[in-house]
Order: sequence, then C-alpha cells, then structure tokens
Amino acid sequence: MTDDTKTSTTKDGGFARVLRSPGALRLVGSLFVLETGSAMTTVGLPLLVMQRYGLGLEVGFTLAARFLPNILLGALAGQVVDRHDPRRVATLAALGSGLAAVLFPLTTAMWQIQLLALAIGIGYMFGFPATMALRPQVIPEGSELEGNGLIVTAERVPKLLGPAVAGPIAAVAGINWLFTAEAATALVAAALLTRLPRTAGAAGSPGADGTAREATGARQVPSSVGRRLAGWARAVAGGARDLVRMVRGDGRLSSLTITAFTYMVALGLGRTFLAAYSLHGFGHVPGMLGYLLAAMGLGGALGGMAAAAFRSWNQGWVYILGNVLEGVCWVALIATGDWYAALALLFLAGVFESIASVVYFAEVQKRLPAGLQGRYYATLVPLSDVFLVAGTVAGGVLVDRAGISTGAVLVCLAMALPVLVLVTRLVPERPAPAVEEAAPETERSAPVAESAAA
Repeated sequence: MTDDTKTSTTKDGGFARVLRSPGALRLVGSLFVLETGSAMTTVGLPLLVMQRYGLGLEVGFTLAARFLPNILLGALAGQVVDRHDPRRVATLAALGSGLAAVLFPLTTAMWQIQLLALAIGIGYMFGFPATMALRPQVIPEGSELEGNGLIVTAERVPKLLGPAVAGPIAAVAGINWLFTAEAATALVAAALLTRLPRTAGAAGSPGADGTAREATGARQVPSSVGRRLAGWARAVAGGARDLVRMVRGDGRLSSLTITAFTYMVALGLGRTFLAAYSLHGFGHVPGMLGYLLAAMGLGGALGGMAAAAFRSWNQGWVYILGNVLEGVCWVALIATGDWYAALALLFLAGVFESIASVVYFAEVQKRLPAGLQGRYYATLVPLSDVFLVAGTVAGGVLVDRAGISTGAVLVCLAMALPVLVLVTRLVPERPAPAVEEAAPETERSAPVAESAAA
C-alpha cells in the first residue's frame, strides 16, 4: 500500500469514489462548517477584547490561551482518542467548543474570556486528532490523495469564507452574533459526525481496550488520584515511545514528520515577514496584509483539489517540489514592487503549500496504522505549535535586525533546505514496509526498526 505505483493504479480510485462515500462527505462537511465558525470567532474574539478592555497585552494572552492546552496536554488527547471512539470524541469536542463560544458575550471580566478561550483550545486539542483518526474508516483505500485533498480544501476555504462572512454579521448584527454563529456551526458539525459509523475496535470493545493498554505499556492502577496520574504519565511516555519506533522504521514517514516541524518554523518566520513586507512595501494600499493572506488562502483552497493530478508521480518528489517551489515564491516577493505580482506569488505559494500538505496527510494515512493516527497527530500538533511560536519570535528579531529581504531568504531556506537534505529518504528506491499496530511491550525483543515494521 505504500508503493507509489500501486497507489496510482488502484482500480476505481479518484474523486468519484470518495464522493460516493457518505462517511467521507460527512467528515469533510463537518470539518468545513466547524472551521468556518472557528474563523469567525478568530475575527470576533480580539475585537471583543479591544472593545471592552482596549488594545494591549490582554489580546495576545487571550489568543495564546487557545494554544496552551495543545502544547501542554496534547499527548493526553492522543491517549483518549486511542481508548475511545474518535467519532464520539470529535463530537463532544465540537459541542464543547460551541458552548464556550456562545458564552463569550456573557462574560464580565477578562479572566472569564481567557478561561473560555482555554476551553476552546481544549476542544481543538481533542477534536483535531479525533478527526484525523476518522479518515481511514471513511476514505476508500486507493483514494487517499483525493480524500485528503478534500479535507485540506475543507480546512483552507473557511479561512477565506469565515472572515468574509464575519464582516457583514458584525456590521449589521454586532460582534456578539459571531460567537452565536460558531455555536450554530458546532451543532451542525456534531450532527454530521454522529452519523458516521462507529469505529471498529473502539472503547466499547474489550479487546481493543486491552490492545491499547498493551501497546502503551499501561497497567491497571488503584483508584488513588496520585496513582492514576502516574498511570497516565506512564501511558503517555509509552505511547510516545511506540510512536517514535514506528516513525523511525519508515524513512519517508520519519522525514515527513521532521519537515512538518521545520515548516512550522518557516510559517512563523513568514507571518512576521509578511506583516513587515506589506507595511513597508505597500503602505499606500490599505489592508494589503489581508489581501496577501486572502490570496494565499485562495491558492491553498485550489491546491488541495489539484493534488490528485499528481497521483501518478512519486509522492516524495511532489512533496519536495511543493516545499521548494513555495519557498521560491516567498523569496521572489522581494523582487517585485507591484501589488498584483505579490498577490499572484502568494496565490502560487498557497497552491504549492496545499499540494505538499495533501501528500503529507495521505502518506501518513497510508503508512501509519489506523489505531495510531489519533495519537500521532495529538503528539505532532503540540510540538508543531512550539515550533510555530519559535519561528514567530525569531522572525520578529531577525526581520527587525537583518531586514525584510533577509527575512524572505530565511523563509525560503526553512521551507526548502530540510526537504532537500532529506531527499534520499523522502524518495526511497523501494517502497517502505507496511507498518502495523505496535506490539505489546512484552513481545518486543526485536530491534527498533524491526518492531516498527513487524
């Protein structure tokens, strides 16, 4: 299944097969409406804080509160997804986020707003890995590129649609209605998720629960709070070790994971660079930063659908070219002073970024067993947020001291250099061995590479 040739020639693969899968359509639709509501809250939350308390550090702290749960406790979310039906986890996460959003207008103090922002972050911490874990059961085998292309598009389009819809709603009805809109979209998203089939081997199955306990090396512990926490810590550590073993056993999978982190550094650098670029290069064009981000978002939406056109290619090369060409687009920005050329370059950057993202998601889905999908993303996303924050902070210092042009070059290098260094692992001569579920800790006597491919 990991052979590119086999994937490209799978009979009856393609968008038509995905579109005939009701489960895939419900998952894509749920993600789309949920992300649309989240995008509206992204607009409404800082406006609400500034209206009530003015512009200051509070805005930054409030927005940062949404990332803290994932950074600090993301690994625990993976354990929950592994031990329970991911459909139920994703549904409860959506409903919890919607409830938190609708309470924002009722707050009377800053700490209440920050607490609700923290609650939304907890919802995302559980919801994202659970949604990723649902993909193997609804996307037909052989249509991973098309299915993940639809998922990436469903995640990218709301970044354009949400703010576009939020503007008229805030102008006509007021900011408070933006949070009501997210609550409504959360209800729709949850309704779509409840119609998905129950995951085989979910928590209701004693055998699956036993396998999860064996795979993480967890043991039954007494009901003491302290011992329960110790048991969770051991489970988290054991799950992380198992995940590392499996990733290390597949050169392409491990390289994709490494470059996911380096790309987040590039993204953080790019955010700082783009703000400075729009201010110094197009200060005469009001709202140019918004136009640039919208152009990239539009390219990302179209790129998610275009990825399937390259299904006959070696997917390692597609991933490498996507990252390198996106980096070239960023560095080319410093060579143009025309607004339309800048918009075109960022549109292309969005296309290349989306194509590379689709390949990434599809390869992880094919190469990692379904039972570890949730844990993988629950481990990946918190670490990615750390790299994103590091890139953003570094970008503020580097762009300020070294200049805008140097900032563009650094963004390009952070995107292109890692995939070029890992080219021999991303484009293997032979397909990597299929990866199966982690064996119980007592059965692992083989080396790491063998246990990953056992």
